[in-house]
Amino acid sequence: MAEIIAGGASEIFDAGWVIVGFVADEGVVRLVHGPNVPDEIRADWNDIPLDVAVPICEVLRGDTPRWELASRDEFVPWPILVAEAERAGFSALVVEPIVDDQRPAAVIALGWRDEHPIDGEERELLSEFADVARPAFRRAIATESDRHVASTLQSWLLPSTVPHVDRLSLSTIYEPGTDELDVGGDWYDVVVTDHGRTAIIVGDVVGHDIRAAAEMGQIRHVLSSNLARSDDPTDSLRLTDRYFHERRPDTMATALVMVFDPVADSLEIASAGHPAPIVVEPGTAARTLDHGLGPPIGSGLGGYSATIRPFPAGAVVIGYTDGVVERRGTPVDRCVTEFCRQIDHSIATSDADHAVPALTALVRQRATEPARRDDAAAVIVQSHRARTGT
Repeated sequence: MAEIIAGGASEIFDAGWVIVGFVADEGVVRLVHGPNVPDEIRADWNDIPLDVAVPICEVLRGDTPRWELASRDEFVPWPILVAEAERAGFSALVVEPIVDDQRPAAVIALGWRDEHPIDGEERELLSEFADVARPAFRRAIATESDRHVASTLQSWLLPSTVPHVDRLSLSTIYEPGTDELDVGGDWYDVVVTDHGRTAIIVGDVVGHDIRAAAEMGQIRHVLSSNLARSDDPTDSLRLTDRYFHERRPDTMATALVMVFDPVADSLEIASAGHPAPIVVEPGTAARTLDHGLGPPIGSGLGGYSATIRPFPAGAVVIGYTDGVVERRGTPVDRCVTEFCRQIDHSIATSDADHAVPALTALVRQRATEPARRDDAAAVIVQSHRARTGT
């Protein structure tokens, strides 16, 4: 938002340069520069302490309502300003507050190359510009605050560790989204059941905000508890779907459940509207794995089915949310095909018997690409041979 305000002010006013400043963290002022600010000033003036003796900080602290400095002679009380004015080539400065709840939320600083007493028309225009910017800046602050709360809640609700499971190597990943409140909906879990099997879960709640993070925690808890008791993926999804349809009718989520049976070396797979996992078996290329596909959790439709597939030693399966795979503007099938090619390359260039670290790095790379906007979660699992006796 500060960038938008700085760019807009640069177009509206005939000032040589524009800076928008706001308190980003306690005691730190973030400075966002308009397009005409010299590069050397941009490089040196990004974050400054709030207690620095310059007009921008004085207005942000509330020490003075605003500043109008028409010439360099009026810069004398601020030695830093005198030095920087010479280096940046400006001779007049106006600092206007963007006031929120009686205190400055931000300031707009306009600088002119020559002496420039601001006139009544410019003063009125600048005041109106600050008034227009105020609600937008307030919403941006609220959005950033909500995003921080959602991200913190998401991190707290996800399991901090996964259990050690004989015969399996496991890795989990979660990366928040980069668009506004694109955080909070994706999750994973690994549960050792009462019957000695292991349930691997990946899910995605509809929505990207604080509510989605809270709903994620509820769904993860209910589904994982059901799996721990019964280790039946279809029955657990059915019970979870019924619970949320009856008690939280506005909640909707997809989920993939894969239950590993160490005796049969198999995976029992069921899905509540979730993308198919990707499997790589020894000697084969990465491919999506057929799975029982049912309706999302919370729909109340039930009707889940499961598919049992061999999971031999050396095989790898990846459960993921769409944030790992999908890219805007690219068909999802093409995205999955490209992901499979990258998986094959990672395995081919690493120790095939210990592929999890390489695949973890690949998934994390995809999940943190600048073009990605949605949050992303994944679980990577590789099967190993049973240990023989000593």
